[in-house]
Amino acid sequence: MKIFLFDMDGVLLESHGYHLALQETVQRVGGALGVGDAMLTSDDIATFEAGGITSEWDEAAICIASLLETVWASYPDRGLPDSLAEDATISLRPGPDFSALARRLSAPDLRALLPPERAERHFMSTGHFVQAQSNILLELIRGARDPQRSLSHRTFQELVLGSAEFNRIYKLPPALDCESYLLKHDRSNLTQTEIACLKEWISAPGHAAAMITNRPSYPPVGAFCTPEAELGATMIGLDDIPIAGLGGLIWLGQQHHADSQNFIKPSPVHALAALRLSLGEAQDIAFTDAANMVETGRAGSAWQRLDGAQVFVFEDSPSGIKSLQAARQVLDKAEIHIETNYVGIARNPLKAQALMANAAQVFPSLAEALSMSME
Repeated sequence: MKIFLFDMDGVLLESHGYHLALQETVQRVGGALGVGDAMLTSDDIATFEAGGITSEWDEAAICIASLLETVWASYPDRGLPDSLAEDATISLRPGPDFSALARRLSAPDLRALLPPERAERHFMSTGHFVQAQSNILLELIRGARDPQRSLSHRTFQELVLGSAEFNRIYKLPPALDCESYLLKHDRSNLTQTEIACLKEWISAPGHAAAMITNRPSYPPVGAFCTPEAELGATMIGLDDIPIAGLGGLIWLGQQHHADSQNFIKPSPVHALAALRLSLGEAQDIAFTDAANMVETGRAGSAWQRLDGAQVFVFEDSPSGIKSLQAARQVLDKAEIHIETNYVGIARNPLKAQALMANAAQVFPSLAEALSMSME
């Protein structure tokens, strides 16, 4: 059997919408804080991603924490604005060096931690804050994915979903009157002909595929998440491929009374769940069995279908590669052996270097990578 696991953003599609929404979120909140040049560049984002910080929700919270640090250095009594409509009363230049921050958060002493934990350790180690400010920063970072707690998340989600869809899903009043940045700005990395060829390949006997993405996605019954992965899949024309997305991981976290971030790539749970989804399992079974496999090391009969499979993961950052590497180790211990192939998609030199450092063969485009992998 041959199985393809596809990351979505940066692989199946160019995620201009997410990046533009991230940049605008940082700029809007920076403006409300009075930082006039709070510009997060594409190179800054690439530096975060090369260091394994690939979630725009985390990046937004981390960048805004850095903005607050900049503000408090000169105006120690200033706090977080109540809304983005607040008039800026100060102007600071220069703004933070986001690339330098990304490199610091990717240092060896922090790399083993999840991105929010890296940020907490970094900001709390500076010792520049009074207790109230430390509390604000911790709330900002820990609540990065909660629209009720996080100014950055609420702004980002409205830009990503569009104001009407944001209001429908979250039951919160919109503030920006915008259309969805995902639908407006994202672009498929494959032509219609290439998509048709890929779908034909997947449908052949002995072939399977799934998406392995950090994007929010429809969860099993009992959890809440937004359908951003499904929006992307529909836009590409691959909405019949199962998605191992954030929705399933949130649901799994609820079942285990754990933070969903414990299961997201580079955790082996994410790749194992994607493998089971590629075989046609329902989300609840795939995610539950993946977590149990990692926890107990015991493989039920359903896992035996993977024995001898060739698995290709297509990624633009190391996290998915590390997830499959860890999944292979878990399967090996259970005497289930898969052949793993790590395929990097990157034109940016920093991202290419990070992928190669994790044993990936790097291609400048998904089409070129598929032409090799589908042989």
